[in-house]
Amino acid sequence: MKLKKYGLIICTLLFMLVMPLSEAKTILFVPMDNRPVCLDYVVDTVKGANTDILVPPAEYLASRDRKGNSDKLWEWVLANASRADALVLSADSLVYGGLVDSRTHEFPEEVLNARLGNFSQIKAHNKSALIYVFSTVQRTPHASLGGVEPAYYEKYGPTIFELMALQDKKETTGLTRQEQETVKHDTAAIPSEFITDWQNRRSKNFKINEGLINLTKDGTFDYLILGRDDTAPYSQTHREGRYLAKMAQGLAADRFKTFPGADQLGMLMVARSYNDLNFQVPVVKVKYAPGAGADTIPSYEDQPFGITVADHITAAGGILLTNSESPDMIIGINTPENGKTLEAESPLNTTQLSSRKRSFIDYLEAELAAGKKIALADIAFANGADNALLHEMAARRLLDKLDSYSGWNTASNTLGYAISQGMLASAMNDAARKHLLAERYLDEWAYQANIRQALAQNIIYPHGGSLVYLNELKPLLTASAEKDTQAFTKKYLWFSPDKIKVSFPWNRMFELKVEVEP
Repeated sequence: MKLKKYGLIICTLLFMLVMPLSEAKTILFVPMDNRPVCLDYVVDTVKGANTDILVPPAEYLASRDRKGNSDKLWEWVLANASRADALVLSADSLVYGGLVDSRTHEFPEEVLNARLGNFSQIKAHNKSALIYVFSTVQRTPHASLGGVEPAYYEKYGPTIFELMALQDKKETTGLTRQEQETVKHDTAAIPSEFITDWQNRRSKNFKINEGLINLTKDGTFDYLILGRDDTAPYSQTHREGRYLAKMAQGLAADRFKTFPGADQLGMLMVARSYNDLNFQVPVVKVKYAPGAGADTIPSYEDQPFGITVADHITAAGGILLTNSESPDMIIGINTPENGKTLEAESPLNTTQLSSRKRSFIDYLEAELAAGKKIALADIAFANGADNALLHEMAARRLLDKLDSYSGWNTASNTLGYAISQGMLASAMNDAARKHLLAERYLDEWAYQANIRQALAQNIIYPHGGSLVYLNELKPLLTASAEKDTQAFTKKYLWFSPDKIKVSFPWNRMFELKVEVEP
């Protein structure tokens, strides 16, 4: 059963008059960079759902060692817009070059404004195309390594974070005397040229996002998401997000959302474009694991997860109906019982199963047996899967029964992937659905929650290597990761380990690219 928006019924009839329903849909997609979660896995999902996808030439996209080329990307978008039914566009790529470029660039405002103005040209190349744009509110991390922030952030990042968090708190709840003294101390501790540079770049980011909101208000975009990248309940990202949300007042939920996260935004907008092109609004029911559930405020985020869940379902083009007896999809959310999302490398991430988690798995098993479609968002730990959850599901032979699974990076990253791939799974054959599941389990359970830490202990540290620049250790790490991933597959999963290949596309331990041959 698919609920239809009343307005979409009329649109559907008009659409049928001008275009055969059998005609294949095409989505033009510009990711925020070339990381697998931003590009390869999104492309795999769209193709699995029998939809064509256009992506820019690889040399135009940002990579670990190459800045993105915004001007070339715009040339490509405008040249190919006429071929697409929908365009899903990263503003970070089209304005700055990519996500990391948005934090480190030196572009003057006139260059950024000219690139922003290019969004208004798209309709001249394709009047009927739907346009979906995603952008980030620049992140405020506690610290940074590996050249993804300005160089001074490695030394002064923790102090900058603390100072900005206190400024946010000052505007919302006020500061204690001790906190006021901390503000004075932090202000004096950060060299003025560094804080000026950081604030100037943030100001440019803020103005671009304000411009994107205005383009949404005037009808240029069909949907806009502003993701609050690596945020916290008190932070500069949260502070700017508050201001931008006020600027967006008047935009309905079917035109605009802002919520935590960054890397999942492209996948979400692709899901929404798919749903809109096919005139469907999936009904989604939510089931939390027992414990803190919707009240969980995950690491790297700034609001209760229940709000984030509702926002993501809406952004992906669905509707949340908690008491639905016949939803199109159930999203099961594995939250930590105490509401604290530790890192997946924590010693507490064991295979020991609690009674509460067992009851959650019992629920999932019963719904799967009843023929329900289940997407599973595993946010009990940040940056990796919950070993106890998946170990038990493997023992019950449930892993390949899900429509989608995700358990990587931040909670919102996980949620966006689980919802989006779950929605598109309805258009996939069994082989395509299982292929995407295999990628997720190998990346998020095998590697992120287990193999990554073992490689660091057994290879990186003994050789005096770096987690953020693999360099000469990369061949050894790649061979070891592939061997360990194949062993993990043989123990837990349903397909031949010989089909697996892995690589480190960004020359760092944080992400692995997993390829599973058909």
